[in-house]
Amino acid sequence: EGLGLEADLEARDFWLRYLPEERIIACDSRDNFWEMGETGPCGPCSEIHYDRIGNRDASPLVNADDPDVIEIWNLVFIQYNRDISPTDPNKAILSSLPDQHVDTGMGLERLVSLLQDVPSNYDIDVFQPIFRSIEGCTTGGVGGYTGLVLEEDVTLKDTAYRAVADHVRTLAFAIADGVVPSNGGRGYVL
Repeated sequence: EGLGLEADLEARDFWLRYLPEERIIACDSRDNFWEMGETGPCGPCSEIHYDRIGNRDASPLVNADDPDVIEIWNLVFIQYNRDISPTDPNKAILSSLPDQHVDTGMGLERLVSLLQDVPSNYDIDVFQPIFRSIEGCTTGGVGGYTGLVLEEDVTLKDTAYRAVADHVRTLAFAIADGVVPSNGGRGYVL
């Protein structure tokens, strides 16, 4: 579909050795084909989703932005390079990479949210001191973080808290890795 690839039966057959067939959901490239951009390395992927509620068929909720059915792990089979067709800028050309590999990723915060039985990544214990520190820097009675999301966060206060907390953590990790704020190179990004 669109990319001219066969269905990824190899991954499906592998999962069938460990899971019942009803737990394996075939998706199209929109949901199960990873690309880093319009061009570059790419490939099909497998995802492991977890249903926070349980004891139900949550398969229709996979990749449907349901906060109770979340992706906790993915495996990307980096096997193609994507280029844009020189004759049709709307068409992708996939070529096999000479060196293929599997890229895997698990969301630490997602996993911790399951282990701590809290509704979101931002409700885990690691974010709470950051939110309290942010609140200490606010003026005008902004108030603390309350965990509101989407349409419930009418003022976008909690969205702002999450954005600042993410940036603070990113800066902390970058500085810990030796990046120094500067006006050039990776220090400029800080």
